[in-house]
Amino acid sequence: MIVIYILGYFIIILISIYLILSLSGFLILKKGQQSFDYQVLENDGGKYVITDDSRKVEYFVFGNTDPQSKVIICIHGSGPEALSEVNFNEKCCIELGLKGIAISLPGYGFSDMKPGRQVVDWPREDLEAVLKKEGVEKFMIMGHSQGTAHAMAAAYYFQERCEGFGLNAPLLPSKVSKEEDIISAIGSDSLPNTATIQKFYMLWYFSVMHLMLVKMSPWLTLKAIKIPSTSDTFKIMRNTIKRAVIRGSIGVTYETAYDVCYDWGFDPRKIKNSNICIWHASDDKLCPHEIGNWLRNYYQNKLGIKVNFRSDNLGYGHFTYKQGIFLEAEHSMIKVLLEGKK
Repeated sequence: MIVIYILGYFIIILISIYLILSLSGFLILKKGQQSFDYQVLENDGGKYVITDDSRKVEYFVFGNTDPQSKVIICIHGSGPEALSEVNFNEKCCIELGLKGIAISLPGYGFSDMKPGRQVVDWPREDLEAVLKKEGVEKFMIMGHSQGTAHAMAAAYYFQERCEGFGLNAPLLPSKVSKEEDIISAIGSDSLPNTATIQKFYMLWYFSVMHLMLVKMSPWLTLKAIKIPSTSDTFKIMRNTIKRAVIRGSIGVTYETAYDVCYDWGFDPRKIKNSNICIWHASDDKLCPHEIGNWLRNYYQNKLGIKVNFRSDNLGYGHFTYKQGIFLEAEHSMIKVLLEGKK
């Protein structure tokens, strides 16, 4: 009898928690993405462009802004937003004489969200709009983590216009991972699809993500980063994690969907580019280094392709190449890409 009573009490508690989280999720969805504040964006040094599907996309221009400068596009991963790429790469761009452009992915920073989007559409929609506004014809592009998916998408879509792409801690779409029998990024098997997230019984998901992304931010995310709290990289990450949800958590929540992260809509094996840089730390636990090794082997076995590959174990895991000497021009991925296109 006592066991039944305790079990019943426990069930009531679980149902109550579920209802509270669901109600909170409903209110988050009803509120939607918070309004676009151009004045705040301008104060941060940013710009925006309106895409053909009427979405606002924020971006930053930095480094050598001379119209004749060579251009490097920098794409952030899951968690940060574009301003972090400015802080990571501005010094390199100034010293190497490059114009840098950092773009916030949908739902991050001040960029409008796009639930259920596919990575394959990002170059044609968001990137093309920025390139057109800035008068950029040819460019190089590099990304970190989820940003590597978009760097590959740009190389796939623009072909001749893309003069090289860099992958820092890359991942692969689910189809390729399965066909090539390659281990996938951590947690990929547990992510729900956009269609599932939008079901009424998944309202709790938006509430839980809000707790993680806003209420428990940034300390919760920073605990997973193996970087000294006194370092510049740690400070940049602390600030960018806060700014990523400046318009609320709903946009970033949609970006966690499995179909957005792992069903890209294109095959990276079909990319035709001769200037490729792949850096993937051997102690990366979030995106296992086997992914980078496979990409290196696949691309460099193609005639005429130059692949700069490195895989260090410096104790910083997923963020190995976003700190220390790799933020200096002489040791940067930007320099490798610049030299690779000569």
